[in-house]
Amino acid sequence: MSGKPRKLKFNFDATGIGSVPFRETGSALSVIFNNFQSIPFWPQLPKRSFLESMYVQYSEGLPGIVVDSARKTIHIDTARAMREMEGAYTKYLEGDMEYFKISKDHAEGLYAFIEEFDTRRGAVKCIKGHTTGPISFALTITNENKQAVMYDKDTFEVLTKALCMKVRWQVRELKKIFPSVMIFIDEPYLVSIGSSFVNINVEDAFSKLDEVIAAVKEEGAMAGLHCCGNTDWPLLLKRDLDVLNFDAYAFTKELLLYGAELKAFLGRGGAIAWGIVPSSEAIDRESAGSLVEKFTEGIKMLTDKGISVESVSSIVTPSCGLGTLDDTAARKVFETLRKVSFQLQGCE
Repeated sequence: MSGKPRKLKFNFDATGIGSVPFRETGSALSVIFNNFQSIPFWPQLPKRSFLESMYVQYSEGLPGIVVDSARKTIHIDTARAMREMEGAYTKYLEGDMEYFKISKDHAEGLYAFIEEFDTRRGAVKCIKGHTTGPISFALTITNENKQAVMYDKDTFEVLTKALCMKVRWQVRELKKIFPSVMIFIDEPYLVSIGSSFVNINVEDAFSKLDEVIAAVKEEGAMAGLHCCGNTDWPLLLKRDLDVLNFDAYAFTKELLLYGAELKAFLGRGGAIAWGIVPSSEAIDRESAGSLVEKFTEGIKMLTDKGISVESVSSIVTPSCGLGTLDDTAARKVFETLRKVSFQLQGCE
């Protein structure tokens, strides 16, 4: 274990979420290093291969996992999972990082980022990686009967342990090229918390999320969480997170309703990653200037609650990943984000 991560002060530094639409790894890295000097990130390339889609990318070595790239499906074979569960759990107890690593077939962007970092890097503050969170993973992956694996206690437990090992492996690989690492845990399904359509044990689900957060921090990296919808913000702000990333284009007012919880989070040294640049067709209606204006209007709610904007450690991001966009739109999002960052920093 690497110990407690060193917290950094961010001044509207820009970074991405993870997924990009580019099929060529070189193109993806060029766009990233050209636009994100202080917090570059490795690209997820779901259009290059189904193996790089959000959930498949972190599925290697999981008990009972069945991936069909031709049909673009993933599920867990219950009978096989039962046979393989003990072996996977033993690998976890042994701390076998190699068993849980993410292969190049599943993350070509990660391997290329590591290989080319030293020749492409600028004035880097930290580097960013990402992992799918246990709640979203376990609500998305189903067994052969289309039942989410979250509802199988043993399977959910082992899957969480596997995700912890994968993120530990990732942090260690990234730390080989730069000492300061930030990992965003992607949890889109947190929008379902409290919904009548999703019946989950919230306490148990969040305990699994806490395990992954702890794994990131025990490896000496900063733990961030990305949620691209509205959710139970007080519940999230209680987690031991270093960074909270949310869709500030759509949900700034919703988050800033919780002034006391936000103050407590910021008081612990937490940073906010504002997803102010839309990762949708809305980008065609916006400019860096209009987004800075929108951000400034929303941020007034902070000052109304007695929180100084200057005292907040802030990152700016797209509102969500860009994997479903076309290349031109993705480039526009990143270029606009870079300009937003510069304007908020007073550089333009």
